[in-house]
Amino acid sequence: MSDVWVNGHKTDTVSVLDRGFSYGDGIFTTIKVKRGQCLLLTQHLVRLQHGITTLAITQIDFKLLLDDLTNKARQLDDGVLKVIITRGIGQRGYSSVGCESPTIVISTGSLPAIYQEWQQQGIAVGISTIALGINPLTAGIKHLNRLEQVLVKQQIDQNQWLDAIVLDCQACVIETSMANLFWRTGDKVFTPSLDFSGVNGLMRQQVIDHLTAKGVSVSQDRFKLSSVMDADEVFMTNCLMGITPINMIESKAFTLGETAKDLIKVLTDKGCI
Repeated sequence: MSDVWVNGHKTDTVSVLDRGFSYGDGIFTTIKVKRGQCLLLTQHLVRLQHGITTLAITQIDFKLLLDDLTNKARQLDDGVLKVIITRGIGQRGYSSVGCESPTIVISTGSLPAIYQEWQQQGIAVGISTIALGINPLTAGIKHLNRLEQVLVKQQIDQNQWLDAIVLDCQACVIETSMANLFWRTGDKVFTPSLDFSGVNGLMRQQVIDHLTAKGVSVSQDRFKLSSVMDADEVFMTNCLMGITPINMIESKAFTLGETAKDLIKVLTDKGCI
């Protein structure tokens, strides 16, 4: 059972006039808590600040948020903290004039136990036929407009997949329904550019930074699905599941490669996973 706080008060109720409810006008981040510590907390706060700035939401007190998350993590011990920041209550219509009091929602939850099994054994995924739209204004941001992902998840559930690779409307690979995507061919690693669609995940950046520091070539571009299907190794990343190998895409099998195994070890040792 989750605990929820809205603007510091323990409640699971927000106003129906809140723009997060009306328009998806806000951002969020999901933080893994391990032994009472928020992993990658600085990066999560930077992500929230970037989203607030991009969407021109009124600034919040990040020192207060930092203290609140730190205290809640200690009490939670192990699990998940989710932070949602909306523009707050506004007038009827799309105009944001007068919206100067953002709504901050913090909730706790448990980490899905299946993630550890996925990390060790890999997972099979499908290929979604639900295409993501292209919008460079909001690309990369973890905003509250998740209708595309809802439709993708419906297809995943209908097909009884664990997850699915998602393309944009120009048939370029972007991500999975819940994670960023990487693949290795030979000694080169590839990941989709997120300049037009998708979420720029924090674990994605950890992987890119580590591989680059090791001298591994990481190419970010607009790739077609064939590039993934021809790979030697495929894996996906997010802050909760860490590094998860993909062992099958539809009917094609992939081996659990050394790149993913090395990343799991190194990023766990660094306290990122």
